[in-house]
Amino acid sequence: MHRIIDWNELWKALHVSSPERAEKDRNPAAHWDKRAAAYRRVTRDERSATEQELAILGVQPGETVLDMGAGTGRLAVPVARTAAHVTALDPSEGMLAILRERMAAEGLTNYSCLRKRWEDATIGRDFEPHDVVVAAFSLGFYDLAAALEKLDAAARRAVYIFWHAGEWRNPGEMALYRTVFGDEAAGEKGYPDYIFPVNILHDAGIYPNVRIYRAAWDAVYDSVEDAARAWAAMHNPGMEDLTPVREYFARALRKDGSGKYIETAVRPTAAVWWEKGGR
Repeated sequence: MHRIIDWNELWKALHVSSPERAEKDRNPAAHWDKRAAAYRRVTRDERSATEQELAILGVQPGETVLDMGAGTGRLAVPVARTAAHVTALDPSEGMLAILRERMAAEGLTNYSCLRKRWEDATIGRDFEPHDVVVAAFSLGFYDLAAALEKLDAAARRAVYIFWHAGEWRNPGEMALYRTVFGDEAAGEKGYPDYIFPVNILHDAGIYPNVRIYRAAWDAVYDSVEDAARAWAAMHNPGMEDLTPVREYFARALRKDGSGKYIETAVRPTAAVWWEKGGR
């Protein structure tokens, strides 16, 4: 069928329209090194969403797994409990340092870290193909088609991608972004949703499975102020007036029986995966 839309070129055009996306693309290590501690803070209690993803992955004992964009090990650490070996690839040494701490805390040694941008990593030189390749919320590339092609080439059994469906944050937090950054800048913060990689894969002759589900992302804070400062450190370092952020968390948080403040953000999420040879 004649291709009416070049989805990869459209992705590129949207990518370069955002100064923040372009900055991440130029130097993702610097971007995430500055946010590693904040990222660990805001993601440490994301058990529900992680369990959902692990159930979809279904990694088997004896398999090797490459986690592209592993970050602080939200998936790599629990996957290592089952897999024969996990390779955690990430450009940020700050993120990988936290991943190593988490592996050590669980006594896990069946892993290796590769500090590289995915675009710069070479199959056969930097790493060998793995049974399973995972990319969880780590598709922030200028050339998405090239990144997906490499994911496919790196996998022996299957590739699993997790990405947002619709807006990248729930409506309440998107309203906060618009208040803090303005309408136009808020729209440039995230990335286009799952339909882009799905259509790019389709154009490449890969017809993936797609499952849309509602992922529950939990965060636990000591107070509204704790939540506001964690959000600012992650999304707007150097922010001085936290008033709109405090107001958002005053509405969004609920207090549990232990006195902690809980936020549960439920977001439509897409699991996109394909088996090698099953096209």
